[in-house]
Amino acid sequence: MNIPMEYLAADREYYAPLETARGGEPYRPAAVPAGWTSTVQSVWTSWYRPGEVVVEAGWKVHVSARLERAGQVLDVVAQTCFEQDVIFKHLSNSKFYQWMHHKYAARPQSGKFIAAYPPDEAAARTLMELLRERLPGEAGPYILTDRRFPGTGNVFYRYGSFAPRFREEPDGTRTPTVRLPDGRVVPDPRGNGFRLPEGLSDPFLVRHAPEQATATAAKAAPAKPAQARIGAYLVESSVRFTNAGGTYRCREESTGRAVFIKEARPHVRSLEDEGTAPEQLEREWRVLTALHAAAPGLAPEPIARFRVWEHEYIAVEHIEGVALSHWLSVNTPLLRPGWPRADFARYYERCEAVLTQLEAQIERLHAAGYLFVDVSPGNILVDEDDGVRLVDFGLAHRLGDPFLKGGTPGFTPPDRFVGEDLAVYDDYGLSALAQFLLGPLNAVAQFNPDVLAHAHADLVELAPVPEALSRRVTRYLKPGDGPVAVGARPIPTPQEVAADPLGRLAELRDRVADALLASADPDNPDRVFPTIPAGLQTNTLCLGYGTAGVVHALRRAGRALPEGLVERLRRDCADMRASLPPGLYVGSAGIAWTLADCGLLDEARDLLAAADASTLIQYNATLYAGSAGLLLAHLGLYGHTLDERHVERACALADALPGDEPGRESGLVSLIGKHNATGLMHGRTGVALALQQLAGVTGEQRYLRRALDLLHAELDRAHEPDAPGLLFPMSEKDGRILPYLFSGTAGLVLAATRCLRLAEDERLTEAMPRLLLPLRQPYTIMPGLFQGMSGLVFALNEHAALTGDGESRAAALRGARALFKQAIPHASGVRFLGDQLLRFSSELWSGSAGVLLTLAQVLDPSGDALFTVDALVQARWNPRPAPETAHAHAHEPAPLVPALKN
Repeated sequence: MNIPMEYLAADREYYAPLETARGGEPYRPAAVPAGWTSTVQSVWTSWYRPGEVVVEAGWKVHVSARLERAGQVLDVVAQTCFEQDVIFKHLSNSKFYQWMHHKYAARPQSGKFIAAYPPDEAAARTLMELLRERLPGEAGPYILTDRRFPGTGNVFYRYGSFAPRFREEPDGTRTPTVRLPDGRVVPDPRGNGFRLPEGLSDPFLVRHAPEQATATAAKAAPAKPAQARIGAYLVESSVRFTNAGGTYRCREESTGRAVFIKEARPHVRSLEDEGTAPEQLEREWRVLTALHAAAPGLAPEPIARFRVWEHEYIAVEHIEGVALSHWLSVNTPLLRPGWPRADFARYYERCEAVLTQLEAQIERLHAAGYLFVDVSPGNILVDEDDGVRLVDFGLAHRLGDPFLKGGTPGFTPPDRFVGEDLAVYDDYGLSALAQFLLGPLNAVAQFNPDVLAHAHADLVELAPVPEALSRRVTRYLKPGDGPVAVGARPIPTPQEVAADPLGRLAELRDRVADALLASADPDNPDRVFPTIPAGLQTNTLCLGYGTAGVVHALRRAGRALPEGLVERLRRDCADMRASLPPGLYVGSAGIAWTLADCGLLDEARDLLAAADASTLIQYNATLYAGSAGLLLAHLGLYGHTLDERHVERACALADALPGDEPGRESGLVSLIGKHNATGLMHGRTGVALALQQLAGVTGEQRYLRRALDLLHAELDRAHEPDAPGLLFPMSEKDGRILPYLFSGTAGLVLAATRCLRLAEDERLTEAMPRLLLPLRQPYTIMPGLFQGMSGLVFALNEHAALTGDGESRAAALRGARALFKQAIPHASGVRFLGDQLLRFSSELWSGSAGVLLTLAQVLDPSGDALFTVDALVQARWNPRPAPETAHAHAHEPAPLVPALKN
């Protein structure tokens, strides 16, 4: 998941909405006429006359401003709106302004400092004409969703909803909509270009106005990359876009020379730097020019600096190669279980060669009088021969100039290492790169260097690590020599874990539960447990991201729930029942199952009935948010009540699933994740799991056949079908190859293992060893249940419990021990970083609750830990149980369910 950066502004420990951030200079009009009042909502302050009727939609007027001119612009716009009797709103303070306008801010929202809502087209025209007169020469960030009013530098407009209007989506998100003058309600997309709803024309458009007719490369390049141009250069592909501008691979039209182009949009700043993006680009150009003269070949050769429209560009030498992060993912044996020791030795040699080259280049850079500052994987390219080059000198610092602190988290030295010699930035970065190459634990190690000892011990088991390489890793961060939270007890050493693995895992489980309970904030009206942005954008009650998931994990770990917690969940669900989506992991169905597990059957029935009544369920078939998850929730309630109506409803949901014909855009593919997604949460795997469970409960063979067909279709999507270990792309558009539970191999193992309990299937049986292999990798970037190590461990442990496979049980124990590499001690216990490792989190999806659930299952395997109904299947058909010991070295396949119905 991508993390919107504004969720980092308010709290150093947890993700939080931007509006909860404190500080910043308040913004308020200098003079407010009598009869006007204001309210604050989210990051906005709105001004209006009480009782005034607001039209539903129309021509919005947006005004941007430079940070240093924000107060003056607000005064002019406010005075004009007061005079014209136009409702308006503005960002409430300078902190909100900075976070909404910086380099990594959301591009569609950036620039919108003030929004005004004229009641009709004539009022919009009058307002913009007055602002043109009253803001002469005023400039501000260009608003990508809008069109600029002719003759102005910071007044923009677009057609859209005035009052919030949304279409609720099955996954809990909301799509903006707008009602058109003819009464139709259509999507109101906020993309990176000006778009009019169908049937509307622009009444303010002046043909051939440069500021309206010119399309920036940032907007043109993705649409037609082969035809787009930037000055004298043809765009071959776009590399990346930020709010500050794009980067492009281009070719000079006159010579055919390949170049790399960086773009800078005016009036956009970084959070750390007072300069604007063009000023930063100019500084980088000066650095590159100086280095090209002093140390040719060290930095990309500067070719041209130029301006197109209002944007600044530099063209530099195109360096062949891939980012070091990509090189790692392709070459490290850590992500390829079963590699021989000789391959590790060769990989270590290559790492040493890469680092030695980088050290030499950094030394040469220092000799020229510069620091690189941001020594991180994204700023290093590696070619086919493992030759390396430093690229992106945007933060490079000339010795003697004022220093601007910046860099990539995990590769920038903590303050305790920074003294008078600023070369520590580069030296620390080199050490962090060595650590990265042996297992990217950079974010965790800065909190707890003890994890490096566990990483080293794991590597030694696979192959010895050269001493010189180990010294590079621990040059700054050393086990036993780092910051420890006040009152925190260190995690056990690798030797202590090896001496008593089950005992130490039990201790870890208990400390994770302790910290999880301590993170509860029952007085917080928005959430009880810290969550990730996905929870804050959907709801903080659900299984995936909210209270229900934490309650489930604590109960499965045998911990008593805090007094009032279940009642708070019940009450919050009652209050939000009408707005909750219906699905299993993000909505009512999963919460209903949790309430039933807690003994609140009446409330569970009511909530599940609300999910059934939702019209959203017809648009989604996934386990995560759709009918497959609702089907399973009905089976879960059947397990509590034995009310056959739940089974009947589950069958109806299964029977309503459309066909799945390859190549068709209709049918099942239209009801799973975008772009024909794969996996347990958003793909066919989750639908197959639900159908297998239903087949086991009802004995209906048609559901099992359908489940097998869906799993075969997933196997058809394997990245390398003949590889020793099978991995799967997320979708037809997202080619990331993953082993995880939410998308990837681990989820397929959960479903395939259960299908093989009910039926013989040659293809699944043949694939199973190759599905299990990727789950045995000793390292993942994140620790969580659905997109990290915990999910791999959980799937291995489930497979072992259902089949008696001793090898999978042993692999699950090894994987559970690997969680020590992600553990961060705290006075309250042990915590884990959530999605993207930028803040701590407690939720089930990526945070501590998911880790806790996995540890509880490894230590005390019990059925149906992740919302399945295997106990119902076992009770109905009584297949031969798996061996009581999970340490068997071989197993026989579970027998077929007798006499499945046709």
